[in-house]
Amino acid sequence: MLDCPQQSIISDKVIDWLKTHSVFFENKKFALWNKIDTVTLLKEVPEISEYFRSLGLKIREVAITVINQHKDVDLHIDEFPVTAKINFPILNTKNTFNQWYEVPKEILETVKPIVNQFGSTYYDLKSVDLNKCKKIDEFELLHPVVFNSQIPHRISITPDAGLPRLVMPCTFFEEPIQLLYN
Repeated sequence: MLDCPQQSIISDKVIDWLKTHSVFFENKKFALWNKIDTVTLLKEVPEISEYFRSLGLKIREVAITVINQHKDVDLHIDEFPVTAKINFPILNTKNTFNQWYEVPKEILETVKPIVNQFGSTYYDLKSVDLNKCKKIDEFELLHPVVFNSQIPHRISITPDAGLPRLVMPCTFFEEPIQLLYN
């Protein structure tokens, strides 16, 4: 978890920006991961860059993950080569939980990478039986957090979660690997 005194200001301004630059609030049919115009967003919400600069980070790209139904996001490993990214909660992240799993090597070896809508390779692990895996961490995304996206993970959406759930994943020119260990 990262401390961000301006978290509510950033979230409110990103919501306002999304209302005029996306249809995430009207259209309920979105893929989880949605690329957005990073340059325009950062110009119109300079607090984002200011916050990450205070951490010694320069943003490469931001995206918006959108969940519009009370359905868990399947276990997966994000596209390589990014390992350390920061997820910034924007809207309705209370009662949603990021969960990381240790998948036995013999099971992981049976899963073949697939190509996503952006032409990048990632691992969709929805066929993996979670009962054969060990949950190694879980947290409710209420504050910005740095995490290792190469560890199998999923998102649990409880019936009490508000929708849409919006999170702003951020990647950087120099990955914040050191923050994974703080």
